[in-house]
Amino acid sequence: MGKLSLVSFFAAVILATATAVDLPNNWRICPRSLPDDQYYKCVAEAVKDAVVSLAGGLKSFKILPIEPLAVDSVKIGNSQGSVTLKQEYRNIKLHGLTKNLEVKNYHIDWDKCLLSSDSFNPQVDFVADYKIDGKVLLLPVRGSGKSNITMYELKSHNDIYCEKYQKNGETYLRIKKYVVKFNPSRVTLRFENLFDGDSILGEQMNRFINENSDLLFKELQAPYEETFGLVFTKLSNDVFSRVPFDKIFPQT
Repeated sequence: MGKLSLVSFFAAVILATATAVDLPNNWRICPRSLPDDQYYKCVAEAVKDAVVSLAGGLKSFKILPIEPLAVDSVKIGNSQGSVTLKQEYRNIKLHGLTKNLEVKNYHIDWDKCLLSSDSFNPQVDFVADYKIDGKVLLLPVRGSGKSNITMYELKSHNDIYCEKYQKNGETYLRIKKYVVKFNPSRVTLRFENLFDGDSILGEQMNRFINENSDLLFKELQAPYEETFGLVFTKLSNDVFSRVPFDKIFPQT
């Protein structure tokens, strides 16, 4: 897979200097003293409610709206395989992250500081200005313009690796890495203005790409997952860096 670069992402991450604030009053709190089955069910529902509530943003945490979620840019170098595309996406908008979201199978291992869960989104759209150049199954493809990559019935597995640290006499949680694996039932891709606007070649290539969308998605899946993981890491740390651990995960 090509190496992914998320421009200006890391500049936005603010951990050590974040000011402490309280969780929103409407966010669900799950005491760790609950039996495991009740606790994990509560946490899954709390996470879902929290993500959905971020659709319009959260001013107290300086979190912008995530419906749609804006990402500046993503660059993907040439992959090694049947799809060799150099890709650049700008002005990205991710639609559908909160609509009809489901979260289940939540589990927390505090000894390893690992939070795991499964989630489901009926539809997620990756809409962006694109520029691509390369080959798909030996066929040359190039162009720049508007693009839309849509994942339907998206099942995801999430592994969140964390660590605890001390700040101002309190224990906080920091997300070190957010690993997400996608399993959509179907993927469609649309690239406008392929081949310098040649409508006949462009339509033929879009048709060919979608006839082979499973193969294409598998070749490019890792960079897309990495993009989501970086974004989710930042969103998680925007909350965890401002609220002490015991207020998010109280003992009782």
